[in-house]
Amino acid sequence: MRIVCVTRLRVRSIRFLPGLYWATRKLQKAIKKAPGFVMGKLLADRNLAFWTMSMWEDIDSMRAFRNGRAHAAIMPNAARWCDEASFVHWQTEADELPGWAEAHRRMNESGKLSPLRFPSADHKACKYKQPYDERFVIPLRK
Repeated sequence: MRIVCVTRLRVRSIRFLPGLYWATRKLQKAIKKAPGFVMGKLLADRNLAFWTMSMWEDIDSMRAFRNGRAHAAIMPNAARWCDEASFVHWQTEADELPGWAEAHRRMNESGKLSPLRFPSADHKACKYKQPYDERFVIPLRK
């Protein structure tokens, strides 16, 4: 049984985009080398929101990456850069990633909030805006 993991971040100011860009580049390199990583994609959405989706061989692989050095180094910055941040994961038997509508549905049903220094009202209310445009999707494969 594979695991799909989805995150949604909204950067609170354009001034944090360069830092987010470089952090994302580092994570992309690390995730492609991570044991158990199958595939992923990143969506640059409207209003400075970003969605990520990754598929893992198992929950232990996903957790090892989440708890690993590359991911852990970025999380303190996300707490400062973002005013919305949430995540959700679930088991699947699929061989491909679901669409963004499914990611949004899952986030609404069982998404968890990340702790933030400057949370928005939508973050506090667990309101997740639906992804808008798939023209800005970056696929990730091993």
